Amino acid sequence: MNIIKKLKLYRIKTVLKYIPTSWKNSVMLSNLSKQNRVISFFSLLYWYYFYGFDFIDYCSFRFWELSAAERKSYISYRRNDVLRFRLSDPESYDLFLDKALFNEKFSQYIQRDWKLLSETTPIDDLDSFMVRHPDVILKPLCDYGGHGVIKLSNKISDEEKRQIFKDKDSRYIVEECIENNDNLKRLAPGSLNTIRFVTLIDKYGNLNVLVSVLRMGNGTSFMDNFQSGGLSCTIDPQTGELRGNAHGMNCTEFEYHPYSGIKFDGYKIDDFQKCLDLLKELTQVVPGARYVGWDIAITPRGIEVIEGNIPPGEYVTQIASGRGLWYEILDMI
Repeated sequence: MNIIKKLKLYRIKTVLKYIPTSWKNSVMLSNLSKQNRVISFFSLLYWYYFYGFDFIDYCSFRFWELSAAERKSYISYRRNDVLRFRLSDPESYDLFLDKALFNEKFSQYIQRDWKLLSETTPIDDLDSFMVRHPDVILKPLCDYGGHGVIKLSNKISDEEKRQIFKDKDSRYIVEECIENNDNLKRLAPGSLNTIRFVTLIDKYGNLNVLVSVLRMGNGTSFMDNFQSGGLSCTIDPQTGELRGNAHGMNCTEFEYHPYSGIKFDGYKIDDFQKCLDLLKELTQVVPGARYVGWDIAITPRGIEVIEGNIPPGEYVTQIASGRGLWYEILDMI
């Protein structure tokens, strides 16, 4: 067993599955980096096998522009999981993964109406909820990255509802749709745009806000998630203004929002300081969760917590910071 661990033979099966994907992605990578496709392919495999950087990481951090030492300073998806185990106990992780448990624990910071749907009568529960709220968001109980999230209106047919709940093993929560204040709605009106704060409680018990980034929809999607076509732009923690260009999947970059046409750099986020103040309270609710990505919405009703993520997405976190945080975080914990 020790030899297997030392040689990392347990990764071979995963890497073998990753080979076809790497070969496919090497086309895009070779076009971006202007290097031979074969070189791009083996580079993808090398950094995946030894350090756990998948294509999203490799592309998001523009690895072809970095030295080997600079690449090693970044958190990969594998390293992000290492941080999750070191900086959160099992109970905290389970609580943050389960959206219903999270909403209950942080209920004083959540103003929107929500409900955990019954395992046996989810359609009846959904119907009763939509009497109060004609437009709702349906979320898988334990998932991340916007996977399986659906926006529904009361015009949905019974057959469409049955199709949603045909998987008997899936459980959902339903939430009323909420909107941003005018300041954020103006920027990307089709989605609920949230601020992702990445916080770390260091070895001395101090709160560190590592990253603050605005996540917004692209104008066609109702979600702001990176994996769902959303954009992210760094927020200056001192001024509350957006800094630089916004970034999307597959190395896309935007100076102006593709839908609203508003320039990102210098755009002021109203009530940003109130969000920072709220973090001081949020990070004390579950002491066992030391490394969290908080999604916070600014609405006409005030500041609202949408969810917490353990661990935070490594790509959004380090695109926003503009540098690798692996060794920096290790020094803090």
